[in-house]
Amino acid sequence: MMNQNQNLVSTTTTTNTTMDSRIWRHLPQPLVDRVLAFLPPPAFFRFRSVCRRWYSLLFSDSFLESHLRLSPPFSWFAFFLLPSSSSSPTSPLFAFLLDPATLSWYRLPLSSLIPPSFSPAASSSGLLCFLSTPAGPKTLLVTNPISNLTAVLPPTQTPRLYPTVGFAATDSSISAVVAGDNMISPFAVKNLTSETFHADAAAGYYSPYTTQTPLPRLCNLDPSRMVFSHGSFYCMSSSPFAVLVYDAAGNYWSKVQPPMRRFLRSPSLVALGTRVALVAAVEKSRLSVPRSVRVWSLQQPPRGAGEGGRTWAEVDRMPPDVHEAFCLVEAGGGFECVAHGAVVAFTTRAAAQHVLLFDSEKKEWKWAPSCPFLSDVASGGIMRGFAYSPRLATPAIGLLSSS
Repeated sequence: MMNQNQNLVSTTTTTNTTMDSRIWRHLPQPLVDRVLAFLPPPAFFRFRSVCRRWYSLLFSDSFLESHLRLSPPFSWFAFFLLPSSSSSPTSPLFAFLLDPATLSWYRLPLSSLIPPSFSPAASSSGLLCFLSTPAGPKTLLVTNPISNLTAVLPPTQTPRLYPTVGFAATDSSISAVVAGDNMISPFAVKNLTSETFHADAAAGYYSPYTTQTPLPRLCNLDPSRMVFSHGSFYCMSSSPFAVLVYDAAGNYWSKVQPPMRRFLRSPSLVALGTRVALVAAVEKSRLSVPRSVRVWSLQQPPRGAGEGGRTWAEVDRMPPDVHEAFCLVEAGGGFECVAHGAVVAFTTRAAAQHVLLFDSEKKEWKWAPSCPFLSDVASGGIMRGFAYSPRLATPAIGLLSSS
């Protein structure tokens, strides 16, 4: 899946079905190409070995345009096995892809695309974003691991240690924000400013980290990830506990109070469809309800109220039997969440191979099969997940290659 000589490693099995050659032999080639354009990427990498022409479709602009228009979106997850200590990030050799619809695992090699000094930071529209790990001006590397296309954003103006990264892409635009961990002296790291990159082909706009924006006072950003929704980036802050919102168009930060200011453990912000949601464990011995893991959705603010007037509404909570099994797996070590479409994926620090899935539309909780590619991996660390849509073509990456 990585290049012309590598195949997608999958846990799924294929069934050989003999097709009547009298039918396929006489189909017009444009019609065959149209049928192939509907196939998901794993199927494409299987059928490309049929003949030389099918193999060449990956390099055909007309076929890739048809694939962009016709192929349905696939809401997958990309997981990376990271060390348990966030202060010692390492570059991933593999991405472990999970298709929640079929519960199939795929292994995607990355060593030929990602240098040793980069770690996973964000994802959007079929692109994976990696952050340079050495302290100093930060560089974001953006790649489509299926088409083997990689581009690098210009370095930030401000030296930083482990900043929080937000990344959002469409077919014609890319936005990125790098926030916090300003290295103002060799002995102090402060959350003072953020920098934003914008490139928009439709508007003819290109802005490489030209503006620095002050962060809200007394914030401590969660370095794991940001969530993008309706033109704004959202991230967690601890000590004090709050949700920070960056309006990309207005270039300003604001705060939103979480649903419960105390008694929340392992809070994670996720993009649940078009909504921003917060997932966390609720734990207090004197609560009138049992301990649980809950999901809240951020509601639209009343007119004129601003971000500070937004409220949260509980939309679901983990059933008692699922919560009991989840607590046994988690063992009090903490967990992380990521969402794609209507599905939320839970990973724990105690057992990286276990992934719990919650379908918010079907109200269904289920365990994904254990990732078979982790069987030879040493224990420890956590599977950090990102929303990932496997795509043969990602036009936005051309904005960086041509800039």
